[in-house]
Amino acid sequence: MPTMQEEIKQERSFQDYKSNVKPIWCPGCGDFAVLQAILKAFTELGLDPEKTAVVSGIGCSSRIPAYTNVYGFHGVHGRALPIATGLKIARPDLTVVVTGGDGDGFSIGGNHFMHACRRNVDMTYIVMDNQVYGMTKGQASPTTAPDWSGSKLTPGGTGINPFLPLGIALSSGANYIARTFAGDTNFTARVITEAILHPGFSFVQILSPCVTYRPEQREWRNLTHASETEYATDPSEAGRRLLADDGLTLGVLYKGSRAVFQPDITPTSSVTDLDSGFHLPHQRQPQSLHHHRATRKGINSVEELLAHSIDMEKEAQEAYNELADQMDVHNNQEVAELFRKMAVIEGKHVDQVTAKGEGLTLPHIAPWEYRWEIAGFKEAPEAISPTDTHYLMTPYHAVSLAIRYEQRAVDFYAKVAESTADPAVKKMALEMCEEEKEHVSLLKARLARYPAPKEGWDEDMDPPTVQE
Repeated sequence: MPTMQEEIKQERSFQDYKSNVKPIWCPGCGDFAVLQAILKAFTELGLDPEKTAVVSGIGCSSRIPAYTNVYGFHGVHGRALPIATGLKIARPDLTVVVTGGDGDGFSIGGNHFMHACRRNVDMTYIVMDNQVYGMTKGQASPTTAPDWSGSKLTPGGTGINPFLPLGIALSSGANYIARTFAGDTNFTARVITEAILHPGFSFVQILSPCVTYRPEQREWRNLTHASETEYATDPSEAGRRLLADDGLTLGVLYKGSRAVFQPDITPTSSVTDLDSGFHLPHQRQPQSLHHHRATRKGINSVEELLAHSIDMEKEAQEAYNELADQMDVHNNQEVAELFRKMAVIEGKHVDQVTAKGEGLTLPHIAPWEYRWEIAGFKEAPEAISPTDTHYLMTPYHAVSLAIRYEQRAVDFYAKVAESTADPAVKKMALEMCEEEKEHVSLLKARLARYPAPKEGWDEDMDPPTVQE
């Protein structure tokens, strides 16, 4: 079986797909991580921005088109899928991705969701499910549990069984169905990549925490778990698995091979001509992707180690810039400035590590095939998770976070040195481990400049959760 590196060629950079518009989500929102996953998927696929379109409806998650540097259409409430269907019909040469939330997609847009699955047009639908209406200040959504009492509209819970997105998608005929967690960005990027490549209608439900109205969802990081079985190709088998689904199982549930529904691509002069041109083409086979993470446990060459190190520093730089933007949007200028300084430092680290690889040919590794799991991590060790922040965080919190993630880098290099049989890799890993220890020491010295936050530091006199 060919490797991921052979199947997908990286032709563009991450920044090619990222716009200069700053996201205005609440710090800690899972949608930040989903945006990162989408951009990583686009980068891996090397999509032409001028041949890619992101369509959305209404809600927090539907802002994503503005944050991508591809064609975007911010539609009206619940109508993203019919808009995207029309776009794909008119321009079958485009890669069409639809983004939205559980309120937009499963309430007003619920009818369109079922028929989009049934129709099986070749596009990908990504739903950030936080089980709440966030933009309208925290009401129950179609996927909210019946006993959730956090809304003033339903203080005793809704008493209504939730909408089951995977089950509806399967029974309606979606060709690819998966669930991921926003906090596992690399796995989510892999699934989105696979969903885009799979023919027909692909549906990806992403559990994306709303830390403002559903702060208990921060625990999703600990409660979600990987599926113990491979994806099903038989819808009946996929249905049986859903009977035991707890709503927190992650992975690809189903890959179908149903024929893709698309119009004749012959130019047409009228809507009537277009309507009569619909046909079902011969079934095409899905492009395969290497399903698992790399099976090798260790890092076996200096080139591999440098590729990991460069990615780690780049991800950290990107994360700090993202965090600085978050703090800017929420008027926390002191912490924003601190994060920007850290981003500059990480940029220098990128240059230093890149210089070590001068003259060497470094492998391209897909985000989900980096071997961070050597040290028990799913993501690049130094990249602070978007769900670890708070809009009222202090410099003390910011530096404390940086220390924690720099220590993860220390642990990673130590594990590489411990697990490798290559003397050159061991030597370089130990050197990098010592460098990261120095970074930790410098950050601890900086932390001493800031007073520890007082109790109640996160109490907002005018919190966003106030319902007026």
